[in-house]
Amino acid sequence: MVVYFTASGFWRIYLQQQQQKRLQLKLARVKRQGQYLKLWLQHPDGLLLPKAKAGQHILLYGKDLQGKPVSRAYSLAQDCSQQRYYQLVIKAETDGRLSQALFQHLKVGDLVESSYPRGHFLLNRSRQPLVLVAGGVGITPMLAMAYAAIRQKRQVFLVYQARRLEDIVFYPLLRRLPRLQLRIALTQPPTDWQGFKGRIDAGYLYKLAGPQAQYYFCASAKMVEQLIYDLGILGAQYCYAELFSASASEQSFPIEINGIFADSQGHKSVLDAILAARVPLNYDCKGGSCGLCKVRVVKGEYQQVLEPSISCGGDEVLACCIQPNSALVLSADIQSEELSPEQSAGLIAVTTTNT
Repeated sequence: MVVYFTASGFWRIYLQQQQQKRLQLKLARVKRQGQYLKLWLQHPDGLLLPKAKAGQHILLYGKDLQGKPVSRAYSLAQDCSQQRYYQLVIKAETDGRLSQALFQHLKVGDLVESSYPRGHFLLNRSRQPLVLVAGGVGITPMLAMAYAAIRQKRQVFLVYQARRLEDIVFYPLLRRLPRLQLRIALTQPPTDWQGFKGRIDAGYLYKLAGPQAQYYFCASAKMVEQLIYDLGILGAQYCYAELFSASASEQSFPIEINGIFADSQGHKSVLDAILAARVPLNYDCKGGSCGLCKVRVVKGEYQQVLEPSISCGGDEVLACCIQPNSALVLSADIQSEELSPEQSAGLIAVTTTNT
């Protein structure tokens, strides 16, 4: 028993050390497509990059327009069998601290710092039919999974939900990928559009591949949760999702942290709730990647609503990844410092792993 826990402790330390490693990357190519920024990142000396798995992401580290350090997680949008470059697609969010800075200042030849590939949203090896469902910029991990599934010689459907045809990222590439059965659904289609019009539903997905297929989703929480629920009623057995963020809690549970009280109702995570209560808990990504919002659970029950990329030890959890199922008592190491404008205003800006 002692050996088991000792090994577990060493393994946790090893994982934490691996998570802290960083890469220096050089921007080899950049392309702007409307509200999207496409980046191709390579090793400065032309060496092969660390191996990534389909569905994983990297953290980019930089500074926002005010010069403050910030990091964000971006899914790898590429064939992960190659290691010559990492390709990212970044959406320019109006309140995106890093995305706005990248759009305005990044140029070919710049050096950027990133994490090693990480994340648990991975494609299972299987011979079952595969249905990939993407919403907006959620196409990024789905593209990597499509490449992997095609190599596995699986039947692959990619269902892409967007507003307009010009919002479809990688449209020419997706149309020519071999053995990929592409389905595009537009809510604001052009007048001559012959494809699917409106929003996809579970019945449409179920008819594509049936109950034994694997269904993977990367889209808004509301869309994903409804589709998975309805697919379950129809009989689908294998559904996997990476959410941009969780849905706001409809339940009211008190959250106590270091003697300060917050309420869960209307908030997407415990982190959002305690920030709204003006608790200056350290955070960055709000998506389970930076690991800064660790808290210790003293009492109460919770559910995990986002899959973290950071390993926590003992009774620690990431506040951005959980919602309470009962009254919660938490503790955290909080530095006494001036609140950021976002915190002092009580704003809850949703930052996704693909923003």
